[in-house]
Amino acid sequence: MRRHLLLVAVLLVSVVAGVAPAAGQESVTLTVTVETGSGDTVGGATINATWDGGSRTTTTASNGKAFVDVPRGADVRLGAESDEYIRNTPILVENAQGGDVTVEVAPKGQFTLRVSDTEGAVEDALVTLRRDGETIVEGRTGPDGRYTTPVIEQGNYFVRTFKSGYYRNATRVDVGADTTTNIEMRTGTVNVEFEVLDDHFDPPQTVPDARVQIDTIGTQRTTQGTVTFTLPVNSRYQVSATKDGYTTNASRYFFGTDASTGTKTLTIQRERNLSVDPANERIVVGERLSVTVTNAYGEPVANATVSLDGDQVATTDGDGQARFLIQEAGEHTITAGRNGVTSPGVVVDGVAVDDSTPTASPSATPTASATPGGPQVPLPGFTPVTAVLALLALAGVALLSRR
Repeated sequence: MRRHLLLVAVLLVSVVAGVAPAAGQESVTLTVTVETGSGDTVGGATINATWDGGSRTTTTASNGKAFVDVPRGADVRLGAESDEYIRNTPILVENAQGGDVTVEVAPKGQFTLRVSDTEGAVEDALVTLRRDGETIVEGRTGPDGRYTTPVIEQGNYFVRTFKSGYYRNATRVDVGADTTTNIEMRTGTVNVEFEVLDDHFDPPQTVPDARVQIDTIGTQRTTQGTVTFTLPVNSRYQVSATKDGYTTNASRYFFGTDASTGTKTLTIQRERNLSVDPANERIVVGERLSVTVTNAYGEPVANATVSLDGDQVATTDGDGQARFLIQEAGEHTITAGRNGVTSPGVVVDGVAVDDSTPTASPSATPTASATPGGPQVPLPGFTPVTAVLALLALAGVALLSRR
């Protein structure tokens, strides 16, 4: 007998522990009444109470009432359902302090929607049922184009259907115990213009001959910076724009049914790079070489690090220029870097110059014999031949004078 009493006690403790508020947390009692819209109470209805970190389930008595213990100050949601009645959405009891709460229910119903187009059933169409501005239930049609809701309240609903490539469809439906409705959807297209701009500039400039690609649709090249695609209505695609030497920019767009929403703008910029332009390709060793560093747009780059054969030798000024000494003959590689971007190497040739004084060659011109007591003075134009000729001339003069 004692063993049976002990077992019953353990079971009771287990049940209480499974549903009671957390230890040390004060509880309050909600007196919940379940009734229809006409005020009739509903006995045997299951009440589901939930709050952050806990829940409790109980059943109403024949008078439609039930007592629910919940944590004091909790935000409690109360749902109710019986064999004949249901509530679509739970009611919210904020900052529970106990007291009376009424949960209104409505007769159960169910709704089936059949969606088709000119070719037959439309699969995977999204069906949404809304009421009083709130989404009650939604789902997608199967291969037969049908969607059946779970059990919901009977009453009037706003039903919408949506699928990419189709115009939206919306209608009002009065849902009864078992209601079926047919809806036909229409396909359609919309023309969308895309403009590709380089936003490095202010204002941005168009990028001619850029490539615009739309997933599953294809690729076109811009003419004067724009291109037009024909796309299914109510569709969402990833669109990318690029061009050789430019980065690729991809964005997702939704294209509805109105082509007048304006041109879609895609912005791209040139790939980051640096270029080094030396003032000379050959330079004398011991002289300074001037270089200019520019970006992908040909603009001067300030504060770029200039390296000679891998060693940093200078930093560019506000005009993108730097000067440094060439100290050795031979080929030298110059690079520039800034913010993680390094330029291709440029080769210049250092040229050595021989600055020694050349020695004069010995003169082959004979000089006059030195005269005693004086310097050697050359006799311009006097040679042995001219001396003989002079003597002959003097002899001739003397002979003529004798006659």
